[in-house]
Amino acid sequence: MLARKYDEYAWELEEQQENTVRQTAYVKRPKQRNLKLMRRRIAVVAGILLATYFACVVRSECLISKSNELVALKQQEAALMLENSEERIVVEQLKGPERITSIAEKQLGMQVARNNIYVKADKGKIAYDGYAYAK
Repeated sequence: MLARKYDEYAWELEEQQENTVRQTAYVKRPKQRNLKLMRRRIAVVAGILLATYFACVVRSECLISKSNELVALKQQEAALMLENSEERIVVEQLKGPERITSIAEKQLGMQVARNNIYVKADKGKIAYDGYAYAK
């Protein structure tokens, strides 16, 4: 009888140990699944962060290239404006009456008629008496 009780006790002890092992194994599996789920979530978040970083880098590169193009165009605009002002000065020199009279005298042999000389009047000093005063 004692042996039988001991035998039953041993069997119960083994069953309890197996049950605890089964329970611990059962408990470990959800933790492992939770870890896998956590790893997946971390990988997804890391992927999203890397994609966002890559998009920011590409956007910055585009912004820098466009700003460099803008600087080059502004430099070109400044150079063209300077050239335009120089060309205006040349045009004004070519339009001047002194140039025209010098070409007429040197190349065509013409001379200025002394009886057709007009005096340019100062608009601020025009009197009401009908006379124009030269500067």
